[in-house]
Amino acid sequence: MKVTFRQSGGFAGLVRGCDLDTDDLPAAEAAQLEGLVERSRLRAGKAEPHPAARDLIAYEIKVETAGGEVAAAFDDASVPAGAEELVRYLQKQAGPRPPL
Repeated sequence: MKVTFRQSGGFAGLVRGCDLDTDDLPAAEAAQLEGLVERSRLRAGKAEPHPAARDLIAYEIKVETAGGEVAAAFDDASVPAGAEELVRYLQKQAGPRPPL
C-alpha cells in the first residue's frame, strides 16, 4: 500500500506531507497504517470547502493498493468521520513537500 499525504493552507499557506509505502516500513508500523486507512473508510472525491473559513487546513490523501486507487480531499471542517486518526498519524510523519 502506498499513501501520499499533503496538508496545505492555514494562515501561512505552507505545504507539508509524506509519501509512505508499507513495503518500506517495519511490519508493526505497516500494519498500523493499513489499519488506520481501513478504519478511515476514505472515499474518492473532494469535499466542498467551508465558505466562511478561508484559513482552514486542506488535506489531500491518495491511497494506492493492488485493488486500485482512492484520492480524497477535504479541509478541517469536512474531515470524513473515521479519518481523524489517520490524519493525525500522517501529520506526525509529514515534513515540507511540494503540492500534489
